[in-house]
Amino acid sequence: SRALFRPAPRRPACCPRSTRAPRAGRAVGMQPPQKDAGTGEVDIHASFTPISAPLTFVSDDVACCAVGSSVCLWNVREDTREYIHTSSHSISKLCGNPTHGLVAFCEGGTNPKAFVYTVTPRKLLLTLSNLTELELADMTFSKCGTRLYALSRATSKRLQVFSTTSGAVLPGCDLALPQRFDKVSVFPGHKDRVALIRSSTVRIVTIQKSYETYIVRLLPSPIPADADLAISAYAWTPSGTFVFATRQGAMVTLDGMTGAVLHACQANEPISSVAPCGRYLLTAHLGNVLKVWTQNEQEALTAEVGQAMLQEMPPMEGGISSGQTAYVLEQSIELDSIGASTEVPLDRLQGQVAYLQITPAQASIVMTTAEGEVWALEVPHGDAQGVEATQADDEDAAGDGSGERGEVRAAASRKIVSFDNLAIEDMQLRSLSWFHTHPISDSLFLGPSGRVCASCDESGRIRLWDLSKAPDMAKGFRTLSFTSSVTSMTADYEGQVLLVGCDSGCVHLVRVPHWSKAYIADTIRLSDSGVSKIVSVTHESGVLVVGVSFFNHKLAFLTVALESPQLLMMGFRETCFAIEDISFVKAEFEGEDPKLLVVGLNGEASPCMWMIAAPPLDYQASIADLTAEDCPVWGMKLGVGGKARHKPTAVASISHDCIAVGFATGAVNIYTQPTSFGMATAKLQVTEATEALTAHTQLVTRLNVSDDGRYLLSASMDGAIWLTTIEEGQRKLDMQKSLHNPYNGGVTQACLDVSGEMVLSTGGSDGVIVWSDPAAKITPPEVGAEGDVEEASIGEENAVFHVDDRDMEAYPLWQPISFEEREAKLVEEQDDPELNALALAQRRALMLEVEALRKKLRMLVEQNNACSDLERLDRSDFCVDTEERDQIAAKTKERCDALRAQIEKENVARQLIRDRLIKEFWDPMRSKGCQITSLSTNLAVSNYPERIVSDEEQTTLRKLRILRQAEQMEDELVKSTSCPKHLKDDILLKADEFATGEEGYIVNWWHAGVVAQKGEKAFTDQKFLYEPFELLSNSRRRLQIHLLQALAAEYRQAFNELFKQCQSDKQGIMDQIKDKVRRIRAILGELQIEEKVPEPMWHDHEDEQAVLGVKDHEILANKWISPEELAAREEARKKEEERLRQLRENDAGTRALNQMMGGTLKTKKDLSALEITLDKEPWMDEIPEEEMSDVQFAALKEFREKEKALADEQEKYRKQLDAELRKLRSEIQDLTEQFEKVLKELHHQRFAHDAKFFCQELYCVRLQLALMQSIEDEHVLKQSTQDVEEARAKLQEAETKLDAFTSEVAAKKMKQDDRMRHEREVASAQHFRQQFAMSGLEPEAIGALLQLFRKRKPAAAVPAPGAGEQEGTEGGGSDLYADLGALESPSAHTMSQEEDIALECPEGIDEASFQRMLELRRERLAAEIEVQNGAAELQEMQGLHSYFQRERDVAAQAHRQLEQELKEHMDLMRREEYDIEILFKLKQGQVEVPQAAVVTDYSDAIVIGNDVVESRNDRILELGKEKVSTLETIKEFRKKLSLIQWEYKMLQMQTTDLEERTKDVHMLRVTKGLQSLLKGGEEGRNKADADLLERKIEHLNSTLAQKEGSLKKQYAAGAQATKLRKMENSMLEKKLRELQQNVIQREHIRRLRAPQGGAPQGSKEKGEKPKIIGGGGRIEENEAMIKAAQSGFGELRVRQRLMDAAKRHTEEIDLLTKELDRLRQKTFPSFVHLHEERGNPDHR
Repeated sequence: SRALFRPAPRRPACCPRSTRAPRAGRAVGMQPPQKDAGTGEVDIHASFTPISAPLTFVSDDVACCAVGSSVCLWNVREDTREYIHTSSHSISKLCGNPTHGLVAFCEGGTNPKAFVYTVTPRKLLLTLSNLTELELADMTFSKCGTRLYALSRATSKRLQVFSTTSGAVLPGCDLALPQRFDKVSVFPGHKDRVALIRSSTVRIVTIQKSYETYIVRLLPSPIPADADLAISAYAWTPSGTFVFATRQGAMVTLDGMTGAVLHACQANEPISSVAPCGRYLLTAHLGNVLKVWTQNEQEALTAEVGQAMLQEMPPMEGGISSGQTAYVLEQSIELDSIGASTEVPLDRLQGQVAYLQITPAQASIVMTTAEGEVWALEVPHGDAQGVEATQADDEDAAGDGSGERGEVRAAASRKIVSFDNLAIEDMQLRSLSWFHTHPISDSLFLGPSGRVCASCDESGRIRLWDLSKAPDMAKGFRTLSFTSSVTSMTADYEGQVLLVGCDSGCVHLVRVPHWSKAYIADTIRLSDSGVSKIVSVTHESGVLVVGVSFFNHKLAFLTVALESPQLLMMGFRETCFAIEDISFVKAEFEGEDPKLLVVGLNGEASPCMWMIAAPPLDYQASIADLTAEDCPVWGMKLGVGGKARHKPTAVASISHDCIAVGFATGAVNIYTQPTSFGMATAKLQVTEATEALTAHTQLVTRLNVSDDGRYLLSASMDGAIWLTTIEEGQRKLDMQKSLHNPYNGGVTQACLDVSGEMVLSTGGSDGVIVWSDPAAKITPPEVGAEGDVEEASIGEENAVFHVDDRDMEAYPLWQPISFEEREAKLVEEQDDPELNALALAQRRALMLEVEALRKKLRMLVEQNNACSDLERLDRSDFCVDTEERDQIAAKTKERCDALRAQIEKENVARQLIRDRLIKEFWDPMRSKGCQITSLSTNLAVSNYPERIVSDEEQTTLRKLRILRQAEQMEDELVKSTSCPKHLKDDILLKADEFATGEEGYIVNWWHAGVVAQKGEKAFTDQKFLYEPFELLSNSRRRLQIHLLQALAAEYRQAFNELFKQCQSDKQGIMDQIKDKVRRIRAILGELQIEEKVPEPMWHDHEDEQAVLGVKDHEILANKWISPEELAAREEARKKEEERLRQLRENDAGTRALNQMMGGTLKTKKDLSALEITLDKEPWMDEIPEEEMSDVQFAALKEFREKEKALADEQEKYRKQLDAELRKLRSEIQDLTEQFEKVLKELHHQRFAHDAKFFCQELYCVRLQLALMQSIEDEHVLKQSTQDVEEARAKLQEAETKLDAFTSEVAAKKMKQDDRMRHEREVASAQHFRQQFAMSGLEPEAIGALLQLFRKRKPAAAVPAPGAGEQEGTEGGGSDLYADLGALESPSAHTMSQEEDIALECPEGIDEASFQRMLELRRERLAAEIEVQNGAAELQEMQGLHSYFQRERDVAAQAHRQLEQELKEHMDLMRREEYDIEILFKLKQGQVEVPQAAVVTDYSDAIVIGNDVVESRNDRILELGKEKVSTLETIKEFRKKLSLIQWEYKMLQMQTTDLEERTKDVHMLRVTKGLQSLLKGGEEGRNKADADLLERKIEHLNSTLAQKEGSLKKQYAAGAQATKLRKMENSMLEKKLRELQQNVIQREHIRRLRAPQGGAPQGSKEKGEKPKIIGGGGRIEENEAMIKAAQSGFGELRVRQRLMDAAKRHTEEIDLLTKELDRLRQKTFPSFVHLHEERGNPDHR
């Protein structure tokens, strides 16, 4: 459709310029540039742009939306569109008014303007400025159309209300907002109620008309600030309440007058939209469920109940019976079930309903989904009950404005939506339009018809659509979707094959037999990097050649056979440049391969163009990368005006030898083809353009050439699209248009149709537009003009419309197909079964032959491994494919080098970080942190790390000390007798008046002059410290902080000195221990005792440099050593061994020592007793003693004596060594304990110094907090003073305004009094009779005239101005009251004339008298009207005066409150000015305050002196001694009583015992033995027995001596033999180790030589001996037997542990049983103690 209106370049006469000046202090920036209206005037054939939700209606059926820089008037019922072309570059906000046909939009840019148009007739009505600085959040009309509300959010936040009559801001209607709001909604029933919405809250704004101004109030938010709400939908209800829903499913109802919460409830599902429809309320829920609600009249909505319900929301679907919800569910509609009979699911409603809207005529429901689809829900209509006719001719717009506004009339009875007795079958869904919900990434025409287009967006959706929807189509588009974002598209000439590139690296093939039958046919993943652009060209052989560029600047070539479309990958072409754009050369094949043009920057950032030939069409990829032979490259550098530093951004081929290139500067130049073979290097010369076309002002985004090569389309980021004729000799700029938003990237994609006359363009986020130049007068082809296309054989049920191209398993990365796989694929594709079987048989035979060759080669390799070294061939000699081997080796080396370089880079980075950390944190430390660990326990003591004090800090500290020293001298002068009298009182606080100076529990209290206690060290800075009671000013506190920090540093330094002394002590002790350990090891060696003697070592934490070093055991990863390094190490080791061997052989001293002295320098005198050995001659063991001669026996005896003497000597020496060993160990233990004492003392010192310097640090913290508190108090004081001044200024301003208005009201009252007096005077009968006194009329006639004079018209109800704000509805869009300056009151003369027409002259009265009466009557009526108007005006002034009084009272209250807060803060500062915080240091044991878990509060604690506690304790001890004395007396008395009782009982028991003994003697029986014993005859017999026993003892002793001597001889012989055997065993063991080493080496060599593979060794049979495999008896190991033995041994160990545990438990049970018996004996009486010795019970 053609544009119906073109705005004039100058401001119309009917457009009043706003007289409102810019606000004071508000920046007025540069206005957005205006374009020529002709650049935006185009013929738009189709537009699918983002439609605002809700739709903006300008009449009952016409909605408006932004299409580029034009306003589209879209008739949603007839689906027709008309356009208003504007002079703005972009449209940011749009709103309409259906009552009077108004549309307003705001342009983009800084300080934008708003334009108001009328639809009928179409003309610019208003131009509004000073709306905002950067961005307008929202704008809307009132229903009556008299106001325009503008909400600003950047940078100022405010709400402005404009009058559409005058174009100015209504007085007082410029409201500053406390926060940003996103939407503004005006109550349709009253223009003075406004809701401001943001994502988390809603604020109600009320507007009240007053005397010559408006009172605007922003009501407080009813939603708590901490409420977790996300508003998803909102709407005004006809009853005047505001409802909003949240994403959590809550529905909240607010009072439209007060903003209070009236009701809150919780829905079952989240609500996406809310729309009122008559007495119904519609809500859209997740799952596309539409619910219809009505108001529950039984539920009263009150603010108290609503606020309580907000805390605990009842369910929304509770019903009337629940009595909690204000809504009743009438019907639930599943939108997916409407139209479910549609054959294709894609033709149904797609996506969640995001917004519901009722058309202005309430005839249908418009729904907008999250997928960008707009649908109309047609519902059967019902008669509107009680709906009166509405007329749009506003009374306030009478005169000139009425003709410009137009009028829209409605019938008295109309059809509206009704849900009474509604069924699903009665509803119908109708598709209205659609748009992309994400930025569009590409768009193009499909086929030569020019009707079918395709567009894709960043959400992964592709839409194929016709310029206009056919009547039989459910939708006018087909949607295909992918998981990843679509970045680019290309198609063949016929438009039947569409190729799609995605950011996942996939390329998809879409078959398009008809745009409504499109489906996804094939998918291939080419790279891990995304596709940046995809282009194609159709070869003359019927093959589509495709070029793809990726984000990693690689290129790929594909082919698609148009007969049977399938993606065939040819390979990648590596590049060394940054690719900006690609395009194929204009098709002139004639036997040549297609060539791809590439523009970008080379490594030197120079603009270049390359031409890459595509591989031959019959090329089959066996490797991934294409070689230079397959894809030759030509390149050249591009010059722009003699410079080669412009970045190319677009390229297009005009002809075979002519190429157009666009640059970032906006230039468009024409070049020839590159002719230099290879990449463009630095040696190439810059090639200048053959021709320069008209340049754009900004970056060129797209170049496109028509198919016939006549036109070049260029687009740029400034939103301009130019069409240039490029025929030879006729190159000229034919069209310059600007449609898209330059503030949002301008034009992102643009292309021409086949004819080159229609343009498809998009700005990314502003939708897609198909348009043409109005001068061309293009008419799009009719529906069906694209011809009959044969439908695809695939059915809709089998078609693929969605692909998850991020699934790596379903779509793996492309790999080149090997020869075998290609052959297998060809075999599978054979259609002839016989040929297929023959090929399969041949393939099987070939595979068998290859497998046989592999087996033969493997056997040869195994035989070669078993050959000798001379006959064995190298393994590399068996390599068949040396090229593949070299290629693998080269790739491996390349990867290793890259990995090695990466590791070295990481190591260098880590080393750099290490050096920086050392420089930053390690080098500035004077004393590094370390520890001293104990030699026997886990005790460790750390030192204090100290940093190096800079010269600046030392200088500052020195200055502070000098200042403090001067201050101390002044204090001494003041305290001395020589001080002048006027300086005696120059002390703020005297501590002597309330302290003695001996309070030791006060920190840093040295009032007596002693800075250190007895036995403590005095530090330098202690004498400079302030006393705690002297810290009265911030300057003293700051100085004290520096001194305390210096004192704490001295504490740490003093301890570090002790630490260093302890380190030296430990070094000395460790040296002594090491000497003794060496001696112990020597003694153990002499005693031939194998015992490991630990030697004290330094711990890693004791070395301050250990943190910088890395030890071998800290490296967990094994270092990989290459074979070359292993060989080098082995060769070095062998050389070293050979050198040492030769050195040992050629050393004369060593040879002489071995030959002369057995390799040792010790003589017999130097040998110890244990080292001396006696050589026993062999005959001494061979000849028995009985057969020896005397000489031999003597020699044997002498040898035995020497042997015995040597044994005695060795025993004596061994005892000496044992004693020395015990002594050394005792000394080591003593040294260890000595060091432990030193370390424990150092540990105590550490705690003591911690207590000291932590105390000073705590003092510093408290002083810092005091300083911060003082600074905060000053800041609060300054802020409070400023607030008081601002409040005083506001109060003064309010009082001034009130006084001025009070004076004005008083003047009005006086004027009103004069009017009333004049009215009473002219209305009085006396005044009337005086006027007819000289007329000569009779009194009766004068009385009749007086009656006519007093006659009044019946009174009519005339609403007072502003009374309409109390009404609840605004009927039919008419204005309730006129805004200020909009209407003129009817004159009193006109009203009196209308009344005079009804009066008739009485009989008998002349005409002159009658006219005189009428004049008097008109004068009276005029006076009455003036009085009425004055009274109404005075009433308004009284209301405004009350408002000013309230403002003054509020300002006064705020001022008083701020003054009170300021006074309280100043009082607090005065109280805390000399508030001193004292730190007490108390022993923890004496703190009787209950300790808290973290920090104990001592605010209520008191400190009690030692004398008070000691006096109490002394008194307690005195009372205790008295009590103990009394108890001692009682104890002694009771002791005597117990002793007497005990003696009595003892005598009784002795008497009983003697009686029993006497009975026993009397009853004793006398036997013969007893008689002989009494006579004494047993002594002789006992003596004989004793003699016999003595002889036996002597015999046994002699026998024992003989046996002992024999055993000693045997022992000596055995010892000698054992010693010999040990020496022999040691030699054999040494040989065994050597042999085992040789065997291991030989076994290793044998395994290396053994053939690869082989059957695994099984387990040995029972009884079979293991096989010996090496020297020294080494047997063959069997892993299975080893594991079985280990498992058996483990079971035995577990069983033994269980038996040991059971034995221990049994012993414990026995012990416990015995203990139980013992305890039971104590419980029951026992007579065991009867015969025990008796004694004093007190002495037990």
